[in-house]
Amino acid sequence: MSSGPDDVYIHVGLHKTGTTYLQNLLRANREGLRAQQVEYPGGPGEPVQAFAALDLQGRRPRGYNDPRVEGSWDALVEAINASGMPTALISDERLSMSTLKQVGHAVASFPDSKVHVVVTVRDLARVAVSAWQEDVKSDQTWTWRQFADAIKDPAQVAVSPARGFWLRQDLVKICETWESEVPAERVHLVTVPRSGASPDTLLERVASVVGFDASSLTEQPAWANETVGVAATEVLRRVNERLAGQLNQREHDKAVKNTLVPMFAQRTEAKRFSLPEEEVAWLSAKAEEMIAAVEARGYSVAGDLDELRVTFTPGGRRPDDATSEELLEASLDALAMLAETYATSWWMRKKRVVEADKRKPNIASKARGAVFRSQRQAANLADKNPV
Repeated sequence: MSSGPDDVYIHVGLHKTGTTYLQNLLRANREGLRAQQVEYPGGPGEPVQAFAALDLQGRRPRGYNDPRVEGSWDALVEAINASGMPTALISDERLSMSTLKQVGHAVASFPDSKVHVVVTVRDLARVAVSAWQEDVKSDQTWTWRQFADAIKDPAQVAVSPARGFWLRQDLVKICETWESEVPAERVHLVTVPRSGASPDTLLERVASVVGFDASSLTEQPAWANETVGVAATEVLRRVNERLAGQLNQREHDKAVKNTLVPMFAQRTEAKRFSLPEEEVAWLSAKAEEMIAAVEARGYSVAGDLDELRVTFTPGGRRPDDATSEELLEASLDALAMLAETYATSWWMRKKRVVEADKRKPNIASKARGAVFRSQRQAANLADKNPV
């Protein structure tokens, strides 16, 4: 049995820090990474990293038990150890929510390897608004005001939505949890560049930590940014209210997150929403605490911690100021796109059935032919043998 890689890098997020972009790009360039002696599992027939993270944590999608989850962590470990590569990379933002016990299990899975932790982190101004929108995409119904009031109130930290937000965004606590098993010199922070920077910058920073050439990853994934505007987000929130939790996670993902959201992402709005000015002061104070804490712990940084400081961008829209007319237009756009999608998918299914019917034998027709031949033979016999 292989002893495993020399180094295993576990990228744990954080959520809303470009993780989907990175993971899709890495997955599309698995062979390019292997050419550089870096194993990134996740191709056809290989363990799915998202399932492995769920399995490690004992988590299951809400409302149904996906049989693909069970055993996925062990399968991922086995695939990495059998790869023969000196370096391996795991990436899933759910790993940021791991408990001390789960972190211990993850690190112990690679006893012959040096385990590193990679933490991508972004300024809280952009994270807060993006996290609220992601909650709405994922079936939550709280308004922006309810969300913002909750995450800044220490008394609400143990209940949602604040609990979920800080479970995913408490950088200091997340790093401390992983540092319980991984020494500080192998905890690497990667800051997400400010808006306007090249999208390649984040990948280049991660590459500098793991040790591969980002410029050689030339395969582009089939991926689109599914950020939706103010009106569309409010329509989604109200749809969730109407659904009232009747769909399980897989059903909601199929009908809303993977159908309605991409449709809304095609709409353009003159202004993107941004953090309201009244939230800047407390988030700035929180960011300064966070920066001071990680500086004191001495983690390596790819990028600049100054990028984590909160800045106010004037001219953006509040997340909650959609007009009734805008909501109507967004709803009508969605209905039109749903009608088009349904018609197209219906015809594709119908076309496949028609083509299949053309290829398969017509049993009824053959049966009628057999009856006719039998009747003709009987008639011929009667003619030859008159009574």
